[in-house]
Amino acid sequence: MFVVAAGLRLWGINFGLPALYRPDEDVTVGRAMGIFHGILDPHFADWPHLYFYVAAAWLAPFRLIGLVQDQASGYLWVRVLDALLGSLTVLLVFEFGRRAYGWLAGFLGASALAVAFLHVRDSHFATLDIPLTLTCVAALYIAYRTIQARGARPLLLNGIALGITASLKYNGALVFAGIAAAQTLRARAERSRFPQILARLALIAAIGVATLAITSPFLVLDPGMTQHGIGYIFQHLGKATAPAIGWVQLSLALWSGIDPVLVLLAIAGVAYAAWRRQPADLIILTFLAVYLLVIGAGRSVFFRYADPMIPFLLLLGGRALAVLVERSARGRARRLALTVALVLIGVAPLAHDVRYDLLIQQTDTRTLAFDWLAQHVPAGSRAAVPYMAGPAHDQAMIDSGEHSHGATDPYVASFLDSRLETQYSIHELTREDLQLRSLDSFRDERITYVVVGYETPGSGCRIDSPLERALRAQGPPLASFFPTTGCPDSIFDPIDTYYVPLAGYGGWVRPGPYIRIYRLHG
Repeated sequence: MFVVAAGLRLWGINFGLPALYRPDEDVTVGRAMGIFHGILDPHFADWPHLYFYVAAAWLAPFRLIGLVQDQASGYLWVRVLDALLGSLTVLLVFEFGRRAYGWLAGFLGASALAVAFLHVRDSHFATLDIPLTLTCVAALYIAYRTIQARGARPLLLNGIALGITASLKYNGALVFAGIAAAQTLRARAERSRFPQILARLALIAAIGVATLAITSPFLVLDPGMTQHGIGYIFQHLGKATAPAIGWVQLSLALWSGIDPVLVLLAIAGVAYAAWRRQPADLIILTFLAVYLLVIGAGRSVFFRYADPMIPFLLLLGGRALAVLVERSARGRARRLALTVALVLIGVAPLAHDVRYDLLIQQTDTRTLAFDWLAQHVPAGSRAAVPYMAGPAHDQAMIDSGEHSHGATDPYVASFLDSRLETQYSIHELTREDLQLRSLDSFRDERITYVVVGYETPGSGCRIDSPLERALRAQGPPLASFFPTTGCPDSIFDPIDTYYVPLAGYGGWVRPGPYIRIYRLHG
């Protein structure tokens, strides 16, 4: 299982490099690399800081032997770390399932997670969602294993697990719901009174807060930045940036992200767990219910927010399938039933994973556009280029700090998406610019080339803006770079500027947005 999981997650791990085409990796790796320059304070609190320090500790030995010397190598090795943590999650799910439900349940649940597409995809990125998912599984596993333990040690372990999970990402604090369920089960067995339960939970919470403060110290030392970061999170969740609210987004993420067959298996597993209500069932179901209720209440929910739910859903699904296999057959017939079960949970997701891994290894449209511009744009020229859907940024965009997420150091601020361009200067082409019907303001700025790319994933197959229609009136584009043949109907996370579909790979030949390059006449 581990070998398959690691292979799927490490395959294509260098996609896009030396350019950066995965949003948020610039923050993680930039802050981690900044630590080597003595910048311990991330000056950023949209996330806690533990993973910045973990990534820096991981990079340190590679830096000593010369394998980490520039931004691209930093991105690569932190991606490798995420891929390994994603693979370790598969082993931990097996161990959790083996302890709670038996060897076969753990094996089937872990096998399903090994090939679950969204978990495989996000394990390719140097971001927080996969490390968070690992610690969520670890925290609830500790909660389950310490139900019958006595003394202060289990409370300490639960508190530390809670604090570490929250220190990776704030929503990790929701594992407290599963921990509370475990402590309630313990109190029931001991016939403890309600005040005793509250005292234990208060102690676990206090240890968790202390662990969070120790592992992300600048949340305490820079309270103004912390207040700003947490405020941004509530603003983001409260602002509708997609037609559907969070519960719908999470459902779509699961349906397309772990494939329908595993979704149906997970539904069966949840139903069976609700019927059996064993200790592990109640711990997992409580966490899933609270997580879905809280995160799903947001109005801007990324598909990757579903990652922490996936291992638990598939563990319950694997358990239900294991019960079916064990009760339906004996001897040789059981081995046949197990083979059928593995084919059922593995074939469609594995095909999805392989198509994704093959696709991301192809040259991105932004790389093609970057190379074309390098060959055709004279030195000293000026070009209008979008940031997320474009191939390049320049030093002026770094100096502005607009995309640097509050970085106060020039080195950390230089970690941006796309690739640094020094041959020509750049006017950032914004969504507002795409609504312009006249090209006069571009001419006034002496812009000679306009690179049109649309920020919303999946858009741009056809001319979609007044600006591009005005450009097209002057003549056809000098160059066009399309990721598809035709205009396929693919599924994207509409608010995540990652230009590889979640599902619907028919017609796709390379990753990236649709890009057209025009020369501005006059």
